[in-house]
Amino acid sequence: MQGLNFTAIDFETANSSRGSACAVGLAKVQGGQVVETASWLIRPPAAVSRFDPRNIAVHGIRASDVAGAATWKASLRRIVDFVGMDALVAHNASFDRSVLRSACSESGLEVPELTFHCSLGLARRLLDLEVNKLPAVARALGLGAFQHHDAGNDSEVCAQAVLAMARSHGLHSLDLLWPPVRSSPTAGSHRYSKSPALAELPQPDRRADPAGPLYGQVVVFTGDLARLSREDAMQHVASLGATNANNITKKTTLLVIGQQDPVRSPAVISANSGKERKALQYIAAGQTIRAVSEKELLGWLGIDASPRRTMTAAPRSPAVDRSRRGVEERDRTPESIGQIEGAVTRILKWIGNRRGK
Repeated sequence: MQGLNFTAIDFETANSSRGSACAVGLAKVQGGQVVETASWLIRPPAAVSRFDPRNIAVHGIRASDVAGAATWKASLRRIVDFVGMDALVAHNASFDRSVLRSACSESGLEVPELTFHCSLGLARRLLDLEVNKLPAVARALGLGAFQHHDAGNDSEVCAQAVLAMARSHGLHSLDLLWPPVRSSPTAGSHRYSKSPALAELPQPDRRADPAGPLYGQVVVFTGDLARLSREDAMQHVASLGATNANNITKKTTLLVIGQQDPVRSPAVISANSGKERKALQYIAAGQTIRAVSEKELLGWLGIDASPRRTMTAAPRSPAVDRSRRGVEERDRTPESIGQIEGAVTRILKWIGNRRGK
């Protein structure tokens, strides 16, 4: 255990937005022992600072509690200083990783390069439990009761759980606990080059709104999305209570079909991919699987699906400012291109008529 060094981390959020970090807990492990802990409240970024009653019921933190708390910017510096060169471990790491990324995005900060490992996935691999939530894992490992959803307690229990599993299975390094994945995504592709195990996929947030369109759904993705990477899309749907899956099964309820045009709707299941063909087979057998377009998915996620538009000056001339041409060409849609072509045609016709006079 002498070579086992990491920092366990846990976040709590003010609402369903992953960027609304309102508390963090940290537990540093060196040589197989917890040597330092820290926890504090965080004032969430202003745009996502609302405290939802559902979240308050989970962790008990209210807006008044964080009125004088550290900002995310200050908290991020403190987190990075505490972690140092360690890898991070979290119970459902996809959640905590996305909180860190989203809070940075909301605050206009660069995301630090940190390695995350998941103790939830580790428990699923090493323990034979029906439920692998942190309290259940702690009980199974004899760690005793603790205050769940207190960020400080959760991070320390997460660290102790990893140490207990490492001891009982003789896995005395991070590489033995989480063997390195040698494959990496193909450059320029939004897809995973190798499908991760189910335990490694972003897990559903049961604190999400049960009335939401994704809550309780089993979602499979096929094809590349234009606006989101596959991993980010999975994290978004998990945050709204959906279960991610790699392949079509009898449990699948939604098939998100990636398309080059993110505003196209509705989606239609065809035979273009193996997952679509398999979905058609299950549908023919009586299963209900709904096709979801990227436009519809983005609407559910609260992400603007409309094409980006550039501001142009009043049409005094058909000439295009050369200094802006590259940007405008990237932002044109087929519709805008058609409009431009039509305008040019009318101008040329007008010029011809003038010359004929």
